[in-house]
Amino acid sequence: MKTKLEKYNVCDQCFAVGIINNDCMCSYGKYTTIELEFEVCECCGNLIDDGNPADTEFNNKQFEKLNKIR
Repeated sequence: MKTKLEKYNVCDQCFAVGIINNDCMCSYGKYTTIELEFEVCECCGNLIDDGNPADTEFNNKQFEKLNKIR
């Protein structure tokens, strides 16, 4: 399966593109976001693993910034 990376603004707590955790703050309205890269199937366009960002240099830098803010 061929994949490509796409960037999404996701909840900075659960990192999911869609709401997968009903108890996360993102399911209750406004929340802080972070831009992360996710693997997407080139054929169908579906996310490979929602809630689990790709292991990329871009994401590592984003996580470092997030940890400095917290």
